[in-house]
Amino acid sequence: MNLKKFLLLILLLISIGLSAQKKPLNHSVYDGWKNIQGAQISNNGNWVNYEINPQEGDGWLYFYNAKNNALDSIARGSDASISANNDFIAFLIKPTFAETRAAKKEKKKRDEMPKNKLGIKDLKSGEINIIEDIKSFKTAEEDQSWMAYLKEKKIEKKAPKKDTTEANPSENASNENGPRGRGAQAGAPKGKTPEAKGTELVILNPANKKEYTFTNVTDYEIAKNGAIISYLQLTTDTAKNDTCTLNLFNTKTEQSTVIFKEVGTLKNLSLNNDGGNVAFIFSADTAKVKVYDLFLSQKASMADKVVNMETNGMFEGWSVSENGSLSFSENGNRLFFGTAVKPVEEPKDTLLPEEKYSLDIWSWDDPLLQPQQKVQLRMEQRRTYQAVYHIDKSKMVQLENLEMPSVRLLQKKDGNLALGSSNLKYRKETSWDSNRYGDYYLVDVNTGKATLLLEKAASNVEISPSGKYLLFWCIKSRSVKVKPTSGGEVIDLTLNIGVPFHDELHDSPSEPSAHGIAGWLEGERYVLIYDRYDIWKIDVTGAEKAVNLTNGYGRANNLRFRYFSLEPSSSGGGRFGFGSRDIQEIGPKELMYLSAFNYYTKESGVYTIKANQLKDPLKIDLGDYTYSGYQKAKDADVLIWQRGDYVNYPEVYISDMNLKNASKISVTNPQQKEYNWGTVELVEWRSFDGQMLQGLLYKPENFDPNKKYPMIAYFYERSSDGMHRYMPPAPSASTINRTYAVSNDYLIFVPDIPYIIGYPGQSAYNAVVSGTYAMLDQFDFIDPDRLGLDGQSWGGYQIAYLITQTDLYACAFSGAPVSNMTSAYGGIRWGSGMNRAFQYEKTQSRIGGTLWEKPIHYIENSPIFFVPKINTPVMIMHNDADGAVPWYQGIEFINALRRLNKPAWMVSYNDEDHNLRQRPNRKDLSIRKMQFFDHYLQGKPMPYWMKYGISQLEKGKIDGYELIEK
Repeated sequence: MNLKKFLLLILLLISIGLSAQKKPLNHSVYDGWKNIQGAQISNNGNWVNYEINPQEGDGWLYFYNAKNNALDSIARGSDASISANNDFIAFLIKPTFAETRAAKKEKKKRDEMPKNKLGIKDLKSGEINIIEDIKSFKTAEEDQSWMAYLKEKKIEKKAPKKDTTEANPSENASNENGPRGRGAQAGAPKGKTPEAKGTELVILNPANKKEYTFTNVTDYEIAKNGAIISYLQLTTDTAKNDTCTLNLFNTKTEQSTVIFKEVGTLKNLSLNNDGGNVAFIFSADTAKVKVYDLFLSQKASMADKVVNMETNGMFEGWSVSENGSLSFSENGNRLFFGTAVKPVEEPKDTLLPEEKYSLDIWSWDDPLLQPQQKVQLRMEQRRTYQAVYHIDKSKMVQLENLEMPSVRLLQKKDGNLALGSSNLKYRKETSWDSNRYGDYYLVDVNTGKATLLLEKAASNVEISPSGKYLLFWCIKSRSVKVKPTSGGEVIDLTLNIGVPFHDELHDSPSEPSAHGIAGWLEGERYVLIYDRYDIWKIDVTGAEKAVNLTNGYGRANNLRFRYFSLEPSSSGGGRFGFGSRDIQEIGPKELMYLSAFNYYTKESGVYTIKANQLKDPLKIDLGDYTYSGYQKAKDADVLIWQRGDYVNYPEVYISDMNLKNASKISVTNPQQKEYNWGTVELVEWRSFDGQMLQGLLYKPENFDPNKKYPMIAYFYERSSDGMHRYMPPAPSASTINRTYAVSNDYLIFVPDIPYIIGYPGQSAYNAVVSGTYAMLDQFDFIDPDRLGLDGQSWGGYQIAYLITQTDLYACAFSGAPVSNMTSAYGGIRWGSGMNRAFQYEKTQSRIGGTLWEKPIHYIENSPIFFVPKINTPVMIMHNDADGAVPWYQGIEFINALRRLNKPAWMVSYNDEDHNLRQRPNRKDLSIRKMQFFDHYLQGKPMPYWMKYGISQLEKGKIDGYELIEK
């Protein structure tokens, strides 16, 4: 042995010795494992703040000074906001976890619960001012150092009861309800003093230490530039009538002006960017059901009613809706609001509950099934239809209506055109067709006129920033097409380019979708469209030939390039699809940042290109990790971002624009070094049907190649792209925690699965079982007698199928499996209320036809028909409030296994959904699942719950975790 090999062996032995000393993870560590939230950078790039919070317990807010690399922190800080002028950071300070828990345990009322505090850190002096009992705070987004906060209502301590026969009347006088606590005079009649509904609002400038306090405030808003702060004061008289007083505080003059004062109900306060326009809705009705009017104040003038039921443009019988939001266009000349059919009070119910009938009537031509209508009932009851009030023209225009209920505004709501859509004619088809069809319209914002542009188009529809062009994905030609909205021929942009623009790995019966667009170049002559790898610059007029903006570098190097904008308000890098996002135009000379991902090696990184140059993208960084959370300082060339991998939590870094001179400024889980972690590697094999597949193999950090390990195969569909994802120890919502398992001497194998339509079960068999055999052939350290399976939902179904086809595995966990496709096919997804048929005919279940068209396929892919062939002990989880896979699927499965005396257990968490939501349930599942695997794969004794079950008499009294020795 040469010296080099000898030294390497010594280093390997030392490494194994050190890692062997580390503790395995246990179920008690979950709560303390932390994550980063709310990272942000100041406008000048000098300050960064972020939270580090445990899964359960008290977190910390950190402040990083980039000028001197100093780090400060405060316990339980959250929701921080850095001032626009870079002079302070405001944040909440939460009560301790223990305080809140104790208060809940004592069943204290909401007003008696522990309250938040407000912290304000002066970025010049470093001092932190703390204010008690805070309900909320807001800061200006731009230009100003002003902010405001609303205090919680003071809880007066109840005085001891006195002997009323000797009490002085003056001692019983109220002293609680007046402004600043000034109450009625001694001896005044009880209840005569107006009641204060609100609390104290404090408007302050932490930079110059100015502060103003106003009482009885219930609502407030700050203009984007901080010039105006509006606040609503509310008092109630003895007749329980509310007086609303709306005020404007001018941060320049530091004076308040009343712009409205009336008896009634005022809601939905909104300001334009500079605060020059203030809008709200108001009703003077005293009845429970109220009709609202829209009010507007301009330049601090008294607010005027601008829209009511009689306004020109309002539909007959409609009114301003209290459920609609108010917003201004960017330039402030338009006010958007919601309308709906005038609300009416329901007739008084005179029947007793036992005198009423209750039923649902299902009709063959219902657009939506009754369960789907129930799920959407609350939303439909609150549905509003967007309208606009043109301030400069004093004119209302209705934009959305019953036939066209959705309108997307353009150019930050300043555009004269908008995109309308309606799927109403196609709602019935959603029960069996996965395409979400819609009709699309060009809407004139000035008149409300809607012109049909596209009929029965799939949901992949986009419009250019000013509305000149409609871009859409044609599912028949599998190409991107464009149509001028002013009229003209449809042009196919991608059909003859020579590369596919759809998802090339699509393997379900539905039509493949497009990869989407990066954005539009200024002037809207060119659109940037993605294929699987590259970005294409395409002339929407068809005059110029399409060019590959990334020069074919992506396809040649197996890299996927996707544009991301560093502008906070931008939506660059979006996919096709109707929505509310406002796509920003890309400058022709703009330096475009691209995320990069290598499909083969799973490396990630960042490249740059320029929209006016056809060159290979310039590599900034590429490696075995993941990037996320890019943010640029508004006024400086400074970036923050997060980078991590399976071993290293994605910490916050700060750098220049080229990611050079990067500094890591967070340390999230230092305790990790005490525990035996793991490693992950990419593996390959050829499936039974001849395809080359990839997967992931996780090993313990203290891995010993001379040892035999049990291996659990976990899978869903394709998972290998997540190779470098950090996986903290956490209680399981359904699937095995890979990090916990490898820390406790398991190997985890995660194979990718491609599918053949009509044969989903066999496809899983071809990939998973071939992969398992390949791992056994490639690696001697896997014990062939200790193999397990784990999966949830679609993964749970595949596991249920696999154990009817092979005895290779010693045990299996199957979460929320469809065991019988014939009975599941016509059922309901209770979470959405939708019929399940579309899944089997078009999407994940991949049968590709109806039950009556392909009955054999449904039977052959249903585990329930092959239960007699199962010899693998199986643990099932199926919860009784599952909104995705009906609970009865698990019941069918466990009943069949039970009848045939097959070792099987089903855990069913009460009132829980498809994946567990409640943390105690997650912890419980984590323990029971690992006990199940430990018994069959590690040779540990059975726990009580597996040996004897838990009866209803024992439920809630014992856990049954204790191990039963033979």
